[in-house]
Amino acid sequence: MRRATNQLVRNASVAAAARFAATSGAKKYDLFGYEVDTNTAPWIEKIKKCKYYDEAGEVLVNMNVGNCPPDLATYNATLQRIYEAPSKQAQPVENESKFCAMLDLMEEMSHRNKMKPNEESWTWVMKECVKSGQFRLGYCIQKVMEAEFKSCPADLVKQNEANAEKAKAEGKEHPSHLSKQVGLFEVKIE
Repeated sequence: MRRATNQLVRNASVAAAARFAATSGAKKYDLFGYEVDTNTAPWIEKIKKCKYYDEAGEVLVNMNVGNCPPDLATYNATLQRIYEAPSKQAQPVENESKFCAMLDLMEEMSHRNKMKPNEESWTWVMKECVKSGQFRLGYCIQKVMEAEFKSCPADLVKQNEANAEKAKAEGKEHPSHLSKQVGLFEVKIE
């Protein structure tokens, strides 16, 4: 019994040492032991050349198929593409939201690839909030950035405040469908 246990421990030690040697070099390996391609530069260039942000998503899928997992720079390039693209596809999709696409990508980044979005990542989201005039979402992103990075770009905060003031001046500070609702104490029960 002791001999079998010693053999088992020795084999486990050799296997662990082999795994350590394999992963400590410049090469990376995935969960199944296949070598992972870490050269994301050509993929980032493909993302930057995409006209619509749906195409950038396809590039990310192809990266994963090619066993080249996206890194932080790749995700940030994709967020930039979402921000700069005119639309999701050549024919705009009803109710498409760049903000939702960005948060979806950041969720994949955080949960699937265990990568924490950095300040640049959140800055692209804040820029989209400002560009689209969604000042309420801008306030939320500002709070996230202040909590995570202790600051939010001052120019974006100022532009978001300008969007809020403009909405207030136009009487659009609150969504119209909410302003048409009857208050709880104004409801007459018969």
